[in-house]
Amino acid sequence: MKNNAVTNPLDKIPPILKKNLYRNLCVCNEVPKMDIIHAIINGATTVAEVRKQTYATMGSGCCTQQVERLIECLCSPETVK
Repeated sequence: MKNNAVTNPLDKIPPILKKNLYRNLCVCNEVPKMDIIHAIINGATTVAEVRKQTYATMGSGCCTQQVERLIECLCSPETVK
């Protein structure tokens, strides 16, 4: 029996993206990284969906690439080790 399920979604995020989880990822609208992660975990699979739930990326858009990377990490299929 294989038990490769990720129990903590944060386990799917590379260490560099786990830094400063409670600091603002979106500085324009003061959206903490954890709010964005929670939106993705709760079903937001595109930048537009994250934006709708959190208002991240609605300012200058400088955080868009980081939001895309979080979506990529958290929405990727499980990897078997």
